[in-house]
Amino acid sequence: MADQDYQEEMLVNFLRQSTIEGLLNPSVAKSRLQAVENLFIELTDEERLDLRKVDVDVLCGRFHKLHDSSIRSEVLELYNKRVKAALLDYFSWLENPKSFFSIGGDNIRKDKRYQMSEKEVSFEEKALEDITLATAERATDIFSIPLREDRTIYVQNLPIDLTVAEADKIARVIKALATEEA
Repeated sequence: MADQDYQEEMLVNFLRQSTIEGLLNPSVAKSRLQAVENLFIELTDEERLDLRKVDVDVLCGRFHKLHDSSIRSEVLELYNKRVKAALLDYFSWLENPKSFFSIGGDNIRKDKRYQMSEKEVSFEEKALEDITLATAERATDIFSIPLREDRTIYVQNLPIDLTVAEADKIARVIKALATEEA
């Protein structure tokens, strides 16, 4: 790795090229690039030449102080996370471009020549398992009630020990929402 690889310009080029090469989702790359461009205005010359010396938290502090606290704290926090993710991904890509996998799981292109790494496979398996578990849990909690031929409503979060009085209360609320038929 050449020291020039750790310069600001190279990170910006990586973020721009990553969408073309299918390394990052375009919206993720764009949001990270915007955060980098906004925060990196406050880089020192030393940091600009070697991004490994950048402490993003300190950089955000400088940015906030020099802009008279005019930027909202939640925006600054978002920039912080995006710049950290951009740097982490970029350094990871520099170490091994062939097995690169974004920390956010934001890779987009999966063509026939592309083979998924073990990390990607386990990430996908975990996501599928989470989806399966989440939908399985919800299915027992939701009741579907066919109302008309073209309309089904769903009721959720009814207690297991629902009393007749509570059911009547729910029914009265629903009746209050109804309108007379034309």
